[in-house]
Amino acid sequence: MAAFKNFDGEIERISGLLAVMRDALGTVSSLLAETARDLSLPDEEKLAAEAERLTAEMPERQAVETATARLVASLAAEIGICAREFDDREVPTRFETLIGYVSGAAKHRRQQARWCSPAPLYRLAELLRRADLLAGLLRQERDFLIGQRKESEGDLVTLIDHRPEIIEKLRGDDGVVMTGLDVVGRTEPAIKVFQDFVAGLNARVGACNILLHKLITDTENLLILYRMVADASGHGDAGLKPELFPHLTPEVARFASGLLTLHGLDRRRHRADQAFAERFPTEAAGEAADGGTTGFRLPTVFGFKLARSQ
Repeated sequence: MAAFKNFDGEIERISGLLAVMRDALGTVSSLLAETARDLSLPDEEKLAAEAERLTAEMPERQAVETATARLVASLAAEIGICAREFDDREVPTRFETLIGYVSGAAKHRRQQARWCSPAPLYRLAELLRRADLLAGLLRQERDFLIGQRKESEGDLVTLIDHRPEIIEKLRGDDGVVMTGLDVVGRTEPAIKVFQDFVAGLNARVGACNILLHKLITDTENLLILYRMVADASGHGDAGLKPELFPHLTPEVARFASGLLTLHGLDRRRHRADQAFAERFPTEAAGEAADGGTTGFRLPTVFGFKLARSQ
């Protein structure tokens, strides 16, 4: 229960930070939009303040991305642990081994009870709930950033395309002719601030894409493992409905329709893990240390067919 609360608390904390950061983008976004609309450079002090603020918030943005990556990695590690526990389910526990010294039949009954227990499914369902929360967090952030990037990129293109007109305005300000060096000293710093702003949006979208790609491939692993555990234990998966996981609807719907298989999953997972390790090396190493591994393979069970029987 403590682990559940810790996860939900961290999701809530990150969500709050992202909301504040989204609001903070409004100032420089509006400044860029006004500049593109009026074809007139903003006040130098105001521009300098925005440049300073963008630089100052970068460590905070990176910290939020790292915290989110840590949640994605910890989820992947737990999925790996669950898969190995399922693969080793026929290995007697220490208690079962002790019982076996007294009664082989009692040991067998104990093993049968463990194999038929719904507890592993409850654990996998909880991991799916966490994956859904993470997917919702990441997709909301990515959708916002993509919309903001589209708007700001358009304004930046307008600004650059109309640079000659802005220069002409600067040369004629107050009837004083500015030198070419003066003009460059006004226009280029302003354009750089806005270019850095758009580049930052691109970087944030890229981070969201990397995290989502890994999360979704790990979730597909999790869904396939859920099917295997459900079938092996004799429990159905009727309760695993797409509407219960609103941010994973496509993935759960494919699972429920029997369309989610291992075909191509290893390749997709390898690409996702590789991109994740390049962007978040510390968190990727932590995943491996906690029990996950980038080379993780779901177990093969007596020729079990990983597609829903019709």
